[in-house]
Amino acid sequence: MFASGKPISIAVISVLVCAGAAFAQVGSGTLTGVVRDQSGAGVPGAAVAITDVDTNRQRIAVSSAGGVYAATSLPPGRYRIDIELSGFKSVTRDGIRVTTGDVTRIDVEMVVGAMADRVIVTADAPAMRAETASLGQAVQRERIGQLPLNGRTFITLAALAPGVALPPNSQLPRINGGRPRTNEYLFDGISVLQPEPGQVAFFPVIDAIDQIRIERNSPPAEFGRFSGGVVNLTTKAGSNTLHGDAFAFLRHEALNARNLFAPGLVAQKMLAQPLSRHGKGSVSGSRAVLCGER
Repeated sequence: MFASGKPISIAVISVLVCAGAAFAQVGSGTLTGVVRDQSGAGVPGAAVAITDVDTNRQRIAVSSAGGVYAATSLPPGRYRIDIELSGFKSVTRDGIRVTTGDVTRIDVEMVVGAMADRVIVTADAPAMRAETASLGQAVQRERIGQLPLNGRTFITLAALAPGVALPPNSQLPRINGGRPRTNEYLFDGISVLQPEPGQVAFFPVIDAIDQIRIERNSPPAEFGRFSGGVVNLTTKAGSNTLHGDAFAFLRHEALNARNLFAPGLVAQKMLAQPLSRHGKGSVSGSRAVLCGER
């Protein structure tokens, strides 16, 4: 009995160890790439400092024997990487954006020289997704704040992705022709889907959303429990400065336009129907101050 149980235990442990090396993108992103020299060979032992521009949080990675570096579970946002190694000029790569549920690849070429010399490159990450086979689209915070929304719900933003439709009389989208209740909904990596009724437990305030990513085809194995698509949402995080938004929305029948094709009497009745909606509020954020911090 014990002899038959040992191989199973070893197999389970092996699966768990191997699973830890995978790039998990639930509620976060990954930054990876290869550090090469001028001949194209991988450079091992290079120190790669990955810095969040908004919060100055830093992650240190070291390139492997093949020159590969990786930093997983990064909050979405703007990043800068600094690569240093004795015998090579230091390299700074700025203007990098990490998105929710995606793997961003930044390859770096190092030039022989003194470490005091620095090569600065400012450019976005390549648009081609070479690290994963899944198809998806991210909706950035700029578009979330600028596009008009009826009802102040983020679900309508899912229709910005190809293959996504909003069926009538449904609160949830249809992704690649699937039923609305068969999608997965993740808020900061936590599933908020109630599978049996096919409902979402709650909807976050639109002003608190940082990014929304819709995985619509061949999602990675880390996502499960669904046969449709994945709506992967990340809320905003604080920064080193105090910032916030105030909003006020008004909808009133006095501002309605007359239906051009409706008869005069019918149009007057439509305009006279009371329709008044008011929405106002504010959102603010800052860095967390710990006890005893100066």
